[in-house]
Amino acid sequence: MRISLRLLRYFTAAAETGSTTAAAKQLNVSQPSISVAIRELEALFDDTLFTRESGAKMTLTRFGVRKLAEAHQLLNAAASFEADDTGNAAAGEVQIGVFSTIAPVYLPVLLRIARERFPDLSIRFIEGDLMQLEDALRSSRIELALMYDVGLPADIERECLAELRPYALVPASSKLAKKTGKLSLHDLAKEPLILIDLPHSREFLMAPFWQCGLAPEVRYRATSLELVRGMVANGLGVSLLITQGEANAASASAIERPIREETIRQPLVIARPVRASRTKAAELVAQCMRDAVDEAMAKRAGKAVRTRHRTTRPD
Repeated sequence: MRISLRLLRYFTAAAETGSTTAAAKQLNVSQPSISVAIRELEALFDDTLFTRESGAKMTLTRFGVRKLAEAHQLLNAAASFEADDTGNAAAGEVQIGVFSTIAPVYLPVLLRIARERFPDLSIRFIEGDLMQLEDALRSSRIELALMYDVGLPADIERECLAELRPYALVPASSKLAKKTGKLSLHDLAKEPLILIDLPHSREFLMAPFWQCGLAPEVRYRATSLELVRGMVANGLGVSLLITQGEANAASASAIERPIREETIRQPLVIARPVRASRTKAAELVAQCMRDAVDEAMAKRAGKAVRTRHRTTRPD
């Protein structure tokens, strides 16, 4: 056989890290071993896998992008074969993706649950925006992703775990924070807006305003949920968000308020390529995802109830 799993692992590591040196460090092999493996594959295919510029990151050619997707499929199939052969799917490896804004809320819970239940199961993850995760699913770099469904195409299967409503985040010292009950988008639109600036996310979060004929002033843009919360806490503006904060990380300087208007809801989903084979190890991780979302939401719901009790208790 001219193609081995070793060659495929060396090739995918170089593609993911962008250098033979980083790939060698990741796999604990020598750097020349990675270079030789790539040359062997290029000689076999009679085509180049990477463009190489002195001092620059290795970049996949169009041919290399296609071969990387095929290599991931073969490696995933091999991992599934080994797990089935030993009868121990909980000792395999699963590659997943998590949307960057929800990763701090759900990923630590997911990893803890998986470690407690399946200590020999290895989970490798990437964080990314919605477009990056969609590309990673299509190229088989990941087997499944925890993300939002914002118009996912038909070749991506999704399992809905929850439907989340937008909510307002306002400075605790603001007039909006002192209002009781739900806030109107009309009131929110009068304040400077801090917008999550990620592909698809920015349009989804502006849509409720547009539906009401509103055009708020976007004062700041940020890609991090933590940064948005920090900016609101410092009185720099208000925000409209989907992702709930961690149950134990609420700031007394930033207050969450439900929205009065009925707006579109955001499905939180497990996404997978439609045609991809499902490994037993990936199914175990999918169940851990479901349980992690349930646990995080239950904790948050409990905290919300306790907060309401404190705020309504007589002095």
